[in-house]
Amino acid sequence: MTDNARMNRPVALIPYLLMAAFVASGTLWYLGNLRAHNAVESISTGETVTLGGPFALTDQNEMLRTEKDFLGKYTLVFFGYTYCPDVCPATLAVMGAALDKLGGRGDKIVPVFITVDPKRDTPQKIKTYLASFGPRFVGLTGDAQAIANVAKEYRVYYREHEGENGGEYTVDHSGVIYLMDPSGKFISNYSLDTSPDTMAADLAKRLR
Repeated sequence: MTDNARMNRPVALIPYLLMAAFVASGTLWYLGNLRAHNAVESISTGETVTLGGPFALTDQNEMLRTEKDFLGKYTLVFFGYTYCPDVCPATLAVMGAALDKLGGRGDKIVPVFITVDPKRDTPQKIKTYLASFGPRFVGLTGDAQAIANVAKEYRVYYREHEGENGGEYTVDHSGVIYLMDPSGKFISNYSLDTSPDTMAADLAKRLR
């Protein structure tokens, strides 16, 4: 083996070591985004994934809501913002359509929209926005720290970007829909490419 080959061998192993480190540490937002880009509907790491936690946020009717309000129901949780030009409205539309396909069984599931843009997304703004997707949705907002806390609990990435030529800023964010069980535990996730039919079929299998 040449000296160059000996030097390059450890370097070649770096991507594999990094991937192993990501899986071992359960870095869910990384896995979620990776699978979103590859249209894989659910995460399976072979390990129990801890996701979600306590929160206190304000809904679109200006009522204080906590995680306890959703106990006993499945929840589909998506983080986005009302000024999102395409991904967010498309994703919310898919969620609503999937629940409609379940008929009465869809009443066991609450679709939850949590803003990552609390500066602009007031309860009234969210209420007007969600009206386009049906009456099932619960929209949540809060101050910057409260949103940062809940995003951390769900391991959601988001970051503001300045608008071009003085325009409105945008927000980059994770594009994953999380399915939580009636006790508030993470079950699975769906990618941005999941169709209403695929989501409805998977949800139907999981409902108890």
